[in-house]
Amino acid sequence: MLVSLLNIIFNVAIFLVNIATWLVIVYVVMTLIIPQNKYTLLVAKYIEPILAPIRSWLAKTFPKLNQTRLDLSPAVLWLLLEIVGWLLQWIRSLLL
Repeated sequence: MLVSLLNIIFNVAIFLVNIATWLVIVYVVMTLIIPQNKYTLLVAKYIEPILAPIRSWLAKTFPKLNQTRLDLSPAVLWLLLEIVGWLLQWIRSLLL
């Protein structure tokens, strides 16, 4: 009973992390192709609050990065989501 409940919880968490990862990828592609579309703005409504702290951290950590006008915050978020997904799968394999 407990094992099946933990399995469901881990599967849902991994699924949500995968959805978030794909949402970041879709957001980056949409902002490059159609930046002012209503669907791009809808996705931005959910992604931008997550990207803002990453941008400020990158600006403080790498001040010369601001001069290049290259936004690496989606890449950092994607990397963090991949690490979280990997850790969730690793913990699931250890526990179950």
